[in-house]
Amino acid sequence: MRVLPPINDRHLPDIYVNIMGMVVFAILAYLLFNIIVEKRSFKLHKKSYVTASILLILAPLMIAGIFRVHAVNLVAKMEGTTPVKIVIAPNSKGSSIMFAAGSSSAGGVNKSGYITEPYLEDFGKAIGKMELKEVVDGEEQKQGSHYLTMWIDYEVAGEWYSKILSYVQGMFEEHVAGERIAYYSNPELENLLKKVFDELADINNYDRAGVINYVTINKGNKGEEKERLLTPNDFQVLVNSLKTDNLINQDTEGVNRIKKALDGWIPKEEMNIYGIELFKKGSAQNVGQNFMVYDKLTHTLLFEDKYYQVDLDDIVK
Repeated sequence: MRVLPPINDRHLPDIYVNIMGMVVFAILAYLLFNIIVEKRSFKLHKKSYVTASILLILAPLMIAGIFRVHAVNLVAKMEGTTPVKIVIAPNSKGSSIMFAAGSSSAGGVNKSGYITEPYLEDFGKAIGKMELKEVVDGEEQKQGSHYLTMWIDYEVAGEWYSKILSYVQGMFEEHVAGERIAYYSNPELENLLKKVFDELADINNYDRAGVINYVTINKGNKGEEKERLLTPNDFQVLVNSLKTDNLINQDTEGVNRIKKALDGWIPKEEMNIYGIELFKKGSAQNVGQNFMVYDKLTHTLLFEDKYYQVDLDDIVK
């Protein structure tokens, strides 16, 4: 089966395992019936015994091969279309801010990019052009940190299929059938991803923001209570604070406090750290997220690895 291209077998039917079991059981029952019940002589019925024995070996392979070819064709058909949805999330440290809501739960914001039209077609073509470099067993997975993960959804004639790609050490990684891992390359896809993250890092691509902290996260279960939206004027104050004159580069208390906050869940005892979630401009839905972190104690603001000394107490409240 390994002569066929590697595919991810997520969501593909695995009923062939049951079919193989039924076929093997039927052949074994036939052999036992002839040997035990009918007591047929091997010498006189050599042809039927040999045929059944050969089928016992070949039938499972044929069934697996048929289903494998079907699966490869199905995946090729799906991945030959334009994805209906692509979500990209970085896995680097500081790509999320989480406030503890209990001993085993937390709420917050994860940085992510949603690919929308007309870029879905470009991404779909780039994904289809990925060049296979190697396929390894799961134990040989590259140990470098995954820079990002892509969740890709396809839909053809009402059938849904998904694909997950991770980016690690300059390669795209995908878990495929047989508990193996396939590694691909494609500079075109890398460039598209760079554009996504450049857009995420541009404050001009956002027009709204919401404030979250330990109070809003722990206030209740209703979505509207999890976040407090800034007024347009307050949002402009936030944008205006990102000026060069406010940049700080030294190892200040505020910088250290924010770095510590992004190391894990922010405990309920920490009441001065705020997350400021940014919403993509012109979108009724939250299609692309980024966030800032503000420390009210030291008046330090973090956005895209840059720290600013600003007083935003009046807008975060």
